[in-house]
Amino acid sequence: MVASLFVDLGIRDSIPDAERPWLLWSWVYFRHARDDGLSSSEEGPILHQIEDALTKAVKGATEAELVGRITTDGRREFYFYGPQTDRFEEAVASTLQSFPDYEFDSGTKEDAEWSQYLNVLYPSPEEHQRIKNLHVIEALEQNGDALKTPRPVSHWAYFSSPQDRGKFIAKAVNAGFKVVDESKSNDPEAEHSYGVTLERIDRVDWDSINEATLELFRLVQEFSGDYDGWETFVEKDDA
Repeated sequence: MVASLFVDLGIRDSIPDAERPWLLWSWVYFRHARDDGLSSSEEGPILHQIEDALTKAVKGATEAELVGRITTDGRREFYFYGPQTDRFEEAVASTLQSFPDYEFDSGTKEDAEWSQYLNVLYPSPEEHQRIKNLHVIEALEQNGDALKTPRPVSHWAYFSSPQDRGKFIAKAVNAGFKVVDESKSNDPEAEHSYGVTLERIDRVDWDSINEATLELFRLVQEFSGDYDGWETFVEKDDA
């Protein structure tokens, strides 16, 4: 099943929020879903109107905040967390009266641990890396890069011991990466003091850079390290 997720990543460090222990949800069903179950371009504008109206109404009635949404299987699922549930379903029903062509469901559940946010909405470490990759790709494209030309791509990784770093380097070199630099942090409180910079010639389109970075990401995890991202330079197509 195909799904598209939006989540407020900025609140992660304050989760779970003891002042907002209630999960409030509303599902709105599409009238013209795509074959894959996602929303169509023709229906997009009215779905945005529904979201804006629903977010405002729910906040006004319950002080709950929208923390994420999932689009899948012909519906859009809205998830809020708030201090209480009084008037929530009334607010949802009142809002959707203005959109009479749309069916909906709603409900509430106590979720003091914020399990819906942490286990469903919040991206996994690998998904989070894909999001970071997308940001770099977008920056390259904004600077005129067509993403077609293979070029040197630098990567950084950090480990808690030189032994773990050495084992990682051996596997990374075997995968075609070369060591550019090794470093050691002078910060006595640093968890991962032993760094390494790697480089390999790769394409940087979406599929290629995800394959390369996730290969390294998994290797780093194997030795309890921290993968700290990648960078490259802009390659403009002269043709």
